[in-house]
Amino acid sequence: MMPRAVLLIALIILLTVGVAACAPADPTPLPAVPTAALIPATDTATPTDTPPTQTPADLPAPGDVVPTHTATAEVGDALLSEDVIAAELVGIAQRQVAAELGISERRVQVVEVVPVVWTDSSLNCPLPDQQITAMEIDGYRIVLEAGTREYVFHADFDRVLPCDLANEVMPTAEVTAEATEQ
Repeated sequence: MMPRAVLLIALIILLTVGVAACAPADPTPLPAVPTAALIPATDTATPTDTPPTQTPADLPAPGDVVPTHTATAEVGDALLSEDVIAAELVGIAQRQVAAELGISERRVQVVEVVPVVWTDSSLNCPLPDQQITAMEIDGYRIVLEAGTREYVFHADFDRVLPCDLANEVMPTAEVTAEATEQ
């Protein structure tokens, strides 16, 4: 009796020879079928030589343009609908409050958003022992409400800082009015 491994090898060889014998000796390639054009070719117009247009000489200089509205005239929803930066800063503040309280951002309501010119590097909300540099910084005072509590934030274009009312120092109205006129 032959061992099983020898029988298995012999069976594999016989199957391989049998399959090879059944294959055609000279396989003919399938005929090539042209592909259909998915997008028909179109003629492209050649650009013509168009002379450049003249720029009018009486255009105003950038310093001559006067804004049609001031940001201080708009508070809350009107400001947020027109000022994308203010809307983004309010969203950041809402996410901070929601994360702190473990609630949905939709439960944090906007009470007030006012453009402000901060007068120092702390955004007029200094912390104890904080080094402060006097400077004018455009920004916003954001007041939010969640439940029965209000949250105040001072923001510029890079930061949104929670501000405890005990530390808040509001700039005078003259500073804010002068900066928005410029």
